Amino acid sequence: MYEYVSRSEYAPIRKELEESIKRTQIEMRKNYGLTFQFHLIGSGRKHLVTRIIGGNKGFDFDYNLVIPHPGNGYYYKADIIKQYFIDSFKTTLRGTQYSFPKDSTSAITIKVVDKKNKKICYGCDFAIIYYGDYDEADGYYYLRNNKKQGSYQFAFRALNSNIEETVEDILKYDGWNYVRDEYLKLKNINEGNRKHSYSLYIEAVNNVYNQMFLQ
Repeated sequence: MYEYVSRSEYAPIRKELEESIKRTQIEMRKNYGLTFQFHLIGSGRKHLVTRIIGGNKGFDFDYNLVIPHPGNGYYYKADIIKQYFIDSFKTTLRGTQYSFPKDSTSAITIKVVDKKNKKICYGCDFAIIYYGDYDEADGYYYLRNNKKQGSYQFAFRALNSNIEETVEDILKYDGWNYVRDEYLKLKNINEGNRKHSYSLYIEAVNNVYNQMFLQ
């Protein structure tokens, strides 16, 4: 069963993470001349941070690290960009309780592990992205490690813009607590974690909207 993590517990960790990201911004600019912005996304941005009650995987945050568009006719070498970020995070996280950054399929992952009790306390995934041009305003490119092919690339991902309009309608009628209740319910019946958290969030929003406005 899942439970919500209180804001008083996760807020200091978010602050700590963002201080590390800011130090990484300095490293990236100093060593590689590359700037980036960062945005908290996912459950952390929506204040829907969950974890399994009594579990050993803790909770996590997700950030988009947004690099500039390379410019028309130019492109990034994805493997080099990924290595720049990994090396910079290794420097800025040295001496902290965080593990060395791990190169995951679509993110860089760090964790805080309680070795004595053999459990993950919390972690964070950093996705490296850049937004497309005006013809691609409905999506962005994210850095993907294609492990099967042994290659890196920037792959396009479309955005779901309609869901935010639906949330705005719910908020007008103070329905956010209904979304929280529905999201937690869906997390707890998601056998085998078949659905990703974002899919469950969209489902929760749509369910609440239908209950509020279409019945």
